[in-house]
Amino acid sequence: MLKDWNFWCSVITALTATLALVLSVRQIRISNKQQLFDRRLKVYMLANSLISLCEDNYIWLSPKREQIPQFANDYIFIWLTNNTYMENQADAIEHPLEQPFHKEFLQKREELRITAAEIELIFKGKVALAYSNFLRSYEAALAAMYEYQIIVDEMQKENEKHPMTIEEAGKMFSEEKYRDSLYDAMDNLRKAYDAVAEEKVKKQIKKQLKLV
Repeated sequence: MLKDWNFWCSVITALTATLALVLSVRQIRISNKQQLFDRRLKVYMLANSLISLCEDNYIWLSPKREQIPQFANDYIFIWLTNNTYMENQADAIEHPLEQPFHKEFLQKREELRITAAEIELIFKGKVALAYSNFLRSYEAALAAMYEYQIIVDEMQKENEKHPMTIEEAGKMFSEEKYRDSLYDAMDNLRKAYDAVAEEKVKKQIKKQLKLV
């Protein structure tokens, strides 16, 4: 049998096939790890860009609850979307419900919700929940600001047609209800930001990036 070339050819063929399979599996694992790293890095950089916005504009995340309309709402919205990923959304707050700005704003909000869900899938533990919750809170805050701006604009338009007091205009459009929702959304965003801004959370998510 040792001199049987057919036998040895069969052995060599089998070994070659086994080696090829092992190398293929190894390559797939490396490729999967690279893809996971790329996905993690992408959402990490996106989330961090929004976290930086909140850090720079933290004063607006915990406003005093005033019993008057918040006419600076659009100004704050612009500051909280002042980066390359969100910059076009300034047009949405300046032209609420107008196309194509309204559609683009809805699409961006959907992207944020999808990214929040993706974070929970590709990261692990409490850090994943903290980052996911931050993105959801950020998206919800933008939505509340957008809705409130629609009310403020309608109040101003109505006043131009039929001059009235701020109180009268507010009651006509239920401004106080939307203002309360705005304050609640900003409070939630501040709490979510505080959670991801903790040093231990920053270290944990960076550690998961390196472990891929």
